[in-house]
Amino acid sequence: MRAEKTVFPFSSSTRQSIRRALREDIGQGDITTELLVPPSSRAKAVIWSRSAGVFCGEPVIREVFSQEDPSLKVTLHVREGASFKRNQRLISIEGKAQGILRAERTALNLLARLCGIASLTQEFVRRVKGFPVLILDTRKTTPLWREIEKYAVRAGGGKNHRFGLCDAVFVKENHRLFGSLKPLTDYRGRFEIEVRNLKELREALALEPGIILFDNFNPELLRKAVKIARKTHPQIILEASGGMTLENVSHYAAMGVDWISVGALTHSAKPVDLSLLFEVTNKRDRVSL
Repeated sequence: MRAEKTVFPFSSSTRQSIRRALREDIGQGDITTELLVPPSSRAKAVIWSRSAGVFCGEPVIREVFSQEDPSLKVTLHVREGASFKRNQRLISIEGKAQGILRAERTALNLLARLCGIASLTQEFVRRVKGFPVLILDTRKTTPLWREIEKYAVRAGGGKNHRFGLCDAVFVKENHRLFGSLKPLTDYRGRFEIEVRNLKELREALALEPGIILFDNFNPELLRKAVKIARKTHPQIILEASGGMTLENVSHYAAMGVDWISVGALTHSAKPVDLSLLFEVTNKRDRVSL
């Protein structure tokens, strides 16, 4: 579909993480490839889907192959955020066979993970279609890969909650153990408070937060809590989280919340099954791979 180079939209730390991932796999060198594949061998490889899903990862895949061999040509056959079927051609890579082989596993691991997150997110979004509610992620991400995992959530149609602890004041259960919440009354800016029951809800409402998170409320209690909160502060943003599944998320969406945050989007997404197969372009360089 596209052969032009995509601007890398992530931070330098993510680029460095990709570099470390490549070095983790390659180590001191790909000894099998160096033994069997002539340096002059050129080939075309295709990444195929072995299961259906939502495509995500173009800039990451381009970066992986570019870091290993900048001369490799990467062409996409499906656009970012689009659905694909089983046994569909997703990406072609052309150039030196050694470079493709060295980058293969890192590329597939990252692409499978990102497509899995995007696919699960899209299904959650589909399950709440018809309700005025957003599906959000959490900070339950793979260490050092948060930036691209949250990117995958967006590719699947979800929204990002805060990226890290420095982004917003968000009072959770463990913060309550260390003192009063009264300092929040002097805080300039929107803040969020997690509540576990109606008593905590009423305490939180008195502090006039911008957002309230209902943690592990059952649907019936959630409906009652939403009514109390709306009556007290009609413009407040209401979020539900805890135990959300594809089977119950629409029921929670019907309770009147604005946001539903789902940790499973990133901590439980099943990677999409992918494979990379070669189509050697030079018969004289044909090797058994």
